[in-house]
Parts: sequence; C-alpha cells; structure tokens
Amino acid sequence: MQPLWLPVTLSTTLFVCAMAILVFLIHHGLTRFDPLYEQARNLAALQAISSVLGEDLARGHAITPKLRERLAALAARHEWLAKSTPGRLRIALHQLAAPQAAASGLRQALATLHRAASAEDQARVPMLKLVSEDAGRALQLALALLTAFPLLVIALLSALQGRLVAPLSRLADLLTALAGREYRPLDETGIAPVLRPLFASYNQLVARLRLLEDQHALREQALSEAIDEATRSLFLTQAALTRAERLAAAGEVAASLAHDLRNPLAGIRLALSNLETECEDVEFRERITLIGGEIDRLVTTLNTHLSRVRHRPEPTRRVDIGETLHGLVTLLRFRYGSSLRLVIEAEAGMICPLPETAFRHTLLNLLSNACEASDGRQVVARVHRTGGSIAIVIDDDGPGFPASLLRSGPRAFASDKPSGTGLGLATARRFALDCGGQLHLSNRPEGGARARLTLPCRPPGALD
Repeated sequence: MQPLWLPVTLSTTLFVCAMAILVFLIHHGLTRFDPLYEQARNLAALQAISSVLGEDLARGHAITPKLRERLAALAARHEWLAKSTPGRLRIALHQLAAPQAAASGLRQALATLHRAASAEDQARVPMLKLVSEDAGRALQLALALLTAFPLLVIALLSALQGRLVAPLSRLADLLTALAGREYRPLDETGIAPVLRPLFASYNQLVARLRLLEDQHALREQALSEAIDEATRSLFLTQAALTRAERLAAAGEVAASLAHDLRNPLAGIRLALSNLETECEDVEFRERITLIGGEIDRLVTTLNTHLSRVRHRPEPTRRVDIGETLHGLVTLLRFRYGSSLRLVIEAEAGMICPLPETAFRHTLLNLLSNACEASDGRQVVARVHRTGGSIAIVIDDDGPGFPASLLRSGPRAFASDKPSGTGLGLATARRFALDCGGQLHLSNRPEGGARARLTLPCRPPGALD
C-alpha cells in the first residue's frame, strides 16, 4: 500500500484545504450579516418609537415613561447605530424630558427621530454593498477552488503516473508474462523509493522461480534419461529373452534328438553285447568291448543333457489382466512413439491365477508383433470373460498373417520377416498349451491380423 500513500495523502490534503477555505468564506459571510441584523433591529425599534410618539401626538396623550425608557435604551446601543444617531436620540430625549411637554416639543422630537431613522436607513446601504461585495468575492473564490481542485488532482496524478502508474503497469505486464514461464527481471533504475521494496521482491521471486525452473528442467531431463535407459534395458532384456528362447528351442530340438538317439543306441549296445559274448576271437572281442564303452559314454552324455534341459514350471500368481496390459502399453509407447495408437478395452478387477512372468512375456510378444505390423497406426486389445476362461483379442491394422503361417501354425525359426525368428508366436502358443488354453491366429475381414489368446481363469470367488 505504500505506493498509494503519497497520492492519497496529497489529494486528501488538497481536499481538506479547499473545504477549509470554503468554510472560512461561509463563516466570514455570516459575520457580515451580524451588523446588518442589529442595525435592522435598531431601525425597527426606532420606527416603532416614532410611530407610537406620532400616535400619542395625534391623540393628545401624554408621553409615557416606558416610551422614554425604550428611547434611552436605544440610544445606549451606540455601537450598532450610525454616528449621528446617538446624538439625535439624546436630543429627542431632552425634548421629551418635560413631563408636560408642549406639542411643539413633541413635534420637534418626532422630527428628530425621523431624521435619525433616515440616517440609519442611509447607513445601511454601504453595509449592504459591503456584504454583497464580500459575497461576490467568496463566490469567485469558491468557483476558483472548484475549478482548481480537479485540475490540481489531475496534475498530481499526471505527475505521479511517470513514477508510480507506469512502473506498476510494467510490473503487471511482467506478472502476466510470468504466468507463461517468462522470467524477466525488472530494472529498478529511476524507480520511486516507495516502489523499490515491491520491485525488489518481484526480482527475488523471478530469480527463485528461474532457479526452480532450471532445477525442474534438470530433473525432467534426468527422469527422461532414466526412462529411456530403463526402456532400452527392457528391450535389451527382451532381446536377451528372445535369444534365450532361441537357445531354448535349440535345446528342445537337441533334447528331442537325444531322446530319439537313446533308443537306437540302446539297441546297438545290446547287439554289441551279444556279439561280444558270441565272438571267439580275442582281438575282435576287445574291439567290440571298446566300441560298447564308447556307446555307453555317449548314452551317459545324452542322459546328462536331458537332465539339464528339464526345468521346473513357474508357479501361478494372482494377475490383474487389465493392469498388466496397461503397463505393457506404456512401455510400448516409449518404443514406438506417440504416433501409434494403443487401445485397451478391459474390465477393472479381472484377476486370474497365471504364471506372471511367462504371461507378461507372451503378451509383450503378441503386442510387439501387432505394433510392428501396424506400422504406426492402431492396435486394439480387448479382454472379456467367457465362462471359466478369459479371451484376450489383439487386433492390428497391418497386412495380416501369411497363409502359410495360418495353415501350419507358428513354428520356431519359421518367419516371413527378414530379421524374425518365429519364436514369439511359437512361445505364445507353447505358453497357452502349458496353461491349458490355446492361441488362435486369423486375419480380420476388414484387414489386419487378429491373435486370440484363451486361458483358463477361475472366478475371483474360487481363488485362494
């Protein structure tokens, strides 16, 4: 409020001074009426005495003492009478002094009173003129004040505009820009002293906000880098899992070959044992024994390999299907950008007992394939419950699945993509079969591919 004190104080002072002058003029004008009022009273009293004296003279009555007392009292008020009036009143009293005054004396006294009244009437004219002149001067001064006061206020405001209003307007513009994150300091050169604390506080605020904005930008940059690093790590992990799946598929093939080789090797070993028993040539029998030992070691190696590739299945957990899908979609947006539209249609609270890691990996494979096929358009994932199972349907706007894949189904290391391995769909199908469900691949009539993953799911009331 300090910037307002000076204009308010000056305006109030000017207003009080103007009102004081007007009050003084009004009071001075009222004091001018006091002599006129007293003179009018005296003149009225003198005329009343003259009237009574004239009536007494006309009727021939004697002059009463009361009339003399009134005349004497009027003569005593000489400060409100004309200069010649008190002397004439005393003459009239002397003429009326005799109790039995002659008629000529009464007429002389009455004439004296008439002359005194005429003198009083003539003395009132300059007094009225003086009052009129004073009233005119008071009116002119009042008009001058009424004209000068607004001009003085306007001049005061104009003088203060350069020192108060203009800097405050600049401050208002800077505050408006501050809302748009434009942190511009205000130059304090030539600023009125009453505004310096306000502008200093504003500059401190701007400096603090600029520091906080820089810190916020650094935090955002660090967070963005952390998210990018986490995304890269995630997809590196996915690539590692893909390689691991490839190795697992190769191990599965090797295990199948080992299993298929064990039975022929067992037959060969039995035949060699029979030959060793029936053979009489010692040298030849030693050779058969050596070959049998090598076959035994080969069978041992195959058994060891089969024991290594056996793995313990992942335990099931309560998995929120919708929450898992939303989390994977968030990660995929970091990878494919905001141009790809990912739509999730899933009921809240749809929980099923599933191997969580394998389930997430399966969904990530299916969604990644759909995003790559959509080429930056739209992928829709719908989840609904059908009896004791759930169905997850993933649609894309890509070219669809090749006819060969739809005929033979997904197979490891069979893919129409230049850099594909075919392990994603093969792993998803194996996961569905391990859970007692199925993976159905098809092409939509309106274009694009559709992957339908059906998994058994007990209702929430049946979960432990």
